[in-house]
Amino acid sequence: MKRNATRPLHAAPRSRLPRTALILATVLSALCSSLFCSGQDNVQSNSEARTILKEVARLSTQVENLRDRMVVRVQLGLANWKSGDPVSAKIDFDEALKLIDDLPPQERFSDFYRQSIAEAQAELGDTEGAHLILGRIKDDSQRSEAFRAVGLVQARRGDFEGAILNAPFIQDPDNKDEFLQTVAKMRSEANAPSDSQDSEEAFDAEDSCADLAAADTISVPDDKAVCLAYWGGKLASEGLFSAALETLKRAHQEASLVKDPYLRAHTLEEIARGQGRAGRTDEATQSLAEAESIASARYRHGWSGTLEPVVELKVEWGDFDGAGATLAKVEDNEKINTLVRVASVVVKNGDRNRAFAWAGHQTSPRDRAFTLIGIANAILLPILVGHSEPIAKS
Repeated sequence: MKRNATRPLHAAPRSRLPRTALILATVLSALCSSLFCSGQDNVQSNSEARTILKEVARLSTQVENLRDRMVVRVQLGLANWKSGDPVSAKIDFDEALKLIDDLPPQERFSDFYRQSIAEAQAELGDTEGAHLILGRIKDDSQRSEAFRAVGLVQARRGDFEGAILNAPFIQDPDNKDEFLQTVAKMRSEANAPSDSQDSEEAFDAEDSCADLAAADTISVPDDKAVCLAYWGGKLASEGLFSAALETLKRAHQEASLVKDPYLRAHTLEEIARGQGRAGRTDEATQSLAEAESIASARYRHGWSGTLEPVVELKVEWGDFDGAGATLAKVEDNEKINTLVRVASVVVKNGDRNRAFAWAGHQTSPRDRAFTLIGIANAILLPILVGHSEPIAKS
């Protein structure tokens, strides 16, 4: 089992930004994690994705809220670039910037949105376009932060000389020194010989959950529950339903002993997934309801960690009304990202038709557009990364 952790790529301090200003930070944070920033020279066009994106462009004109329309155009620009159409991507980014200019004066985060688009273009390799956007940032401190952020993006792409050219525009001396030290460290690491053994593979080799028999040697409920849930799902995927259901039953018993609510909810979601694969719809629905109850209670305290997988499972099961009811518990701005990611994951899990049905179930042009973008992203991903495993969460 692999336990991957991800972190935001963008530098704007989250403590200073409410959820309304985090839309673009979340939207853009998965670029490098999906291996998208490894290069665009060999990206192939995809006719199905292009058709979807044309529909998204049409829907974007029907989105009434200016900020929501702006986020649609940014997402559309990223997807068009992935599809090998940089001309359309530039049009989308330019349109997004115009929409930011049209936002009402009381919008406090216009410059932050400009910074996010600049970072996106830097991630895509369009450094010149990114710096042109930086010149449109009005607030001096935000512009300084934006130069730092774009410089780090350039360094991550291996453009260390170009990254250093951003340093004179960073106002605070301490921030400038820290930036230069970070770039120097990144350059040193890039030039260092790589380890012959992948650290994640080494971790997996020592994993106490290497097989089902190993679960009996685990005494900690947290680890045992996760291990049993994993192997129960694997057995169900292999068609060994009787063994799967017995293993998942044991996992459910261990899950009741898990104290951490996030881990307990996650384990219950995996149990529900396995039970669904094994054809036990009633049991799967009950396990998922338990997970959702935990996630909903925690969400009211600012934690939305497991609501998204609940939506995903309901969509995969064709329970669109149930998925919509869960989404209704999520703050509207977080709903945007959930729609994109859920649609993408459903396609990656092999159920493209259900993802399209989920898109058709959306009543607003905005929500349908974001769902279609998620589908297009998933269709384009194998072209970009050679069928590598996608990440599930940014």
